[in-house]
Amino acid sequence: MAVTPEHRAFVEAGIGIVMAMIMADGHYSQEEFSWFKTAQNRHPLFRDVPPDAFNAMLHRVKARLTREPWRALIDEWAAAIPADFRMPVFEMAAEVATVDSDVKGRESEVVQYLAAALQIPEATARDVFMRRIEKM
Repeated sequence: MAVTPEHRAFVEAGIGIVMAMIMADGHYSQEEFSWFKTAQNRHPLFRDVPPDAFNAMLHRVKARLTREPWRALIDEWAAAIPADFRMPVFEMAAEVATVDSDVKGRESEVVQYLAAALQIPEATARDVFMRRIEKM
């Protein structure tokens, strides 16, 4: 399947948001790595993207996250997410924030910032995140 520029921007934004959450606590745990590999193969956002295209997007995202301010990147990536996909992307980010059963570092701050960037009401975002915390 060919990846159109619009689809590439959407997928890369999703990868960026997930990687921002993963890197928010300063390390990439084995649980997060396993979760991301499963998501790459099964999640509707990623599964139809050829591995070479996915890996190229992942490398670009990681490079940007190491040299650019995360808030500006989240703003950019959130703007690339169509309105009807914003809640599913936020739910995915909340899941990866809690997948290693350890919420520390900037994870809560990134979740809050992401919710605002995706224009998800604060109470809704808090409920989604708290449900993930309760499942830890």
